[in-house]
Amino acid sequence: MHVRKNTSAFALAAGAAVFIAASMAHAQTSAWTATDKSDVLHQISFKEFRLEGRFLAPPHQSSLSAPVLVLHCQPGRHDHRGTKSYAAGKLVEGWIATGAALDSHAGPLGTCASVEYRRDDMKLQLNCWGSSTDHSAVFLSDVDLNNLLYGHLMPHKEWTNSPQVRKIILGVSEYLAAQIQIEFDLPESTEVADACGVIEHKR
Repeated sequence: MHVRKNTSAFALAAGAAVFIAASMAHAQTSAWTATDKSDVLHQISFKEFRLEGRFLAPPHQSSLSAPVLVLHCQPGRHDHRGTKSYAAGKLVEGWIATGAALDSHAGPLGTCASVEYRRDDMKLQLNCWGSSTDHSAVFLSDVDLNNLLYGHLMPHKEWTNSPQVRKIILGVSEYLAAQIQIEFDLPESTEVADACGVIEHKR
């Protein structure tokens, strides 16, 4: 019996070590990927930024092994009307793909999914984000992206010392199942934020 207890303790410690090592490896390898894209029909070009996260509480069924944050952004100067500032790009569209069927309902601006999220272990926030036509993803507005990357609803002023968010934990309910919980470890994101219009520059 004594041998069994030691074996179980060793297995538990080994399992914990593997989990910690995997978490550290994920944090170290988390990185944005950027790809130039074009929409021939609408005659626009844009950059696609992708960041892979991980499931903390995985969906019951999903076509993806990991959740993905996807941003389509157009770099280029955009002056802010009535101010002496400008953005170096703009968000075309952005979404978080889960690969699962999400629970959605009618909202004031169309079909949406209730989302809970926490930035850098700060206060839990609740919102209703638009859902994709196949109900497997939730869409972000430019205001949502401002909040996720820098923790405020307005664009981030480059001349301030407000730090970038480094971790996002997000929960959204799967249809007829439990809540899916997702974590994104954000690497240095200035290039992404700039191309997507999140950073406000002085003229």
